[in-house]
Amino acid sequence: MWRSNSYNAATDPARADVRNHIGATNMTLQLQQRWVGDVFVLQCAGRIVTGPEVEILNETIRLELAQQPHIVLQMAEVKFIDSSGLGTIVRLMSAARAAGGDLKICRPPEMMRKVLAMTNLHKVFEIYETEDEALLAALRARKPTAESPADHSRPAVLCVHQSPDVLAYLAELLRKEGVRPITVSNLVDAQVLMKARAPRLILASARLSARGRTAAQIFADCCPSVKFLDLGEAFSRDDAGEAGANLLAQVRSLL
Repeated sequence: MWRSNSYNAATDPARADVRNHIGATNMTLQLQQRWVGDVFVLQCAGRIVTGPEVEILNETIRLELAQQPHIVLQMAEVKFIDSSGLGTIVRLMSAARAAGGDLKICRPPEMMRKVLAMTNLHKVFEIYETEDEALLAALRARKPTAESPADHSRPAVLCVHQSPDVLAYLAELLRKEGVRPITVSNLVDAQVLMKARAPRLILASARLSARGRTAAQIFADCCPSVKFLDLGEAFSRDDAGEAGANLLAQVRSLL
């Protein structure tokens, strides 16, 4: 199951300038995107073919390469890919590697596996059976950039929240406190990040759930030695200054 808010490249107003340039109105490619830590995950569904589909795929990934060059393409719902589409993915992989990262493919359909084998490109790409395997490989391969070196002497704190605004606020609070924040929007991805980043503390609402289990239950089972701090349901609605100060006081006591 795809674990993000739905993203349609043909209707996203943030891509209006791109659509206007390429004349895309009824594309047969849908994209869903999210960040998992510092890895960009993009699911492609439909047809990757010459025209607006290829151009919006190229533009979407190149915009993210400016932030981090670690990309995972989830291809399970791709129905057809032509030479232009495959060539675009090859070029994006080369751009990611030139920037110090990589573009990994996961869950390619049988049609795409045959194409990659016929062209020997299965020897060029890193291909994974599951999304979690691709994510874990990308997270472990990720190297710090010169602009934002990862200081592993600082304790890492995993922050899990559905709101990107709340995650941005938490990350800024923790950085100023001298803590290394790791942010993610759902519990399934959080478990992958736990394996790759080994945080000392988890911040999440204990009632946040996935697959019928709460965050408190999931983390108690997968990492019982890691401290867990319940953000509570009201954190995003409380006064920002008071909520932030109270949170930092609890973080200091736990770290």
